[in-house]
Amino acid sequence: MKITQRFLAINEYTRSGKLRNGTLGIILHWTGPNGHNARQIWDYFENDCPKEKHYSSANYIIDFTGEILQAVPEGERTYHCGSSIIDPISEKIYTDWARKKFGNYASNPKTLSPNQVTIGIEMCAIDDSGAFRDATISSTIELVSYLCLRYKKKVDIIGTHNMVVGWKDCPRAWVKKPYLFDAFIEDVKRHMALNEDK
Repeated sequence: MKITQRFLAINEYTRSGKLRNGTLGIILHWTGPNGHNARQIWDYFENDCPKEKHYSSANYIIDFTGEILQAVPEGERTYHCGSSIIDPISEKIYTDWARKKFGNYASNPKTLSPNQVTIGIEMCAIDDSGAFRDATISSTIELVSYLCLRYKKKVDIIGTHNMVVGWKDCPRAWVKKPYLFDAFIEDVKRHMALNEDK
């Protein structure tokens, strides 16, 4: 697995430099319907977000080619799954799943955030449907498996943005077709089993 480190500059909106408070979740996203590659998403985090005073970032961005671009050091917080909008099902800021997984980090949204205990991964989508290329999926499986093994976690810490906030269709393809996410989890399990003793 090749990871290219290209860290964002320290700034208020994408990379605060503050450390995470542990690893309770690995949260997966799509980059939206614009068809941008990983370098373009990095540029958006680096240049546009600070100019627009918009909080948004992720630790990793996975390209159409399968390249893994690390935008923020793994131990630092990113702005990828925080919210101030009510989840339509739980009628609270975060979903029942998020509050169970992240405890106070999702139960006290005025002072805490799931961003403080999660790793964010953006996956480049090829079109408005949110579909991913095989190379993107393969690299994501490899990266997520590595992270689970490294932090000695089971696959139940893997979630989608939608599973955290409820109202956002992210990653769109997996929200519309949940069996694709289920298949991804099974692939991660298989990959972990093959690599757990390495």
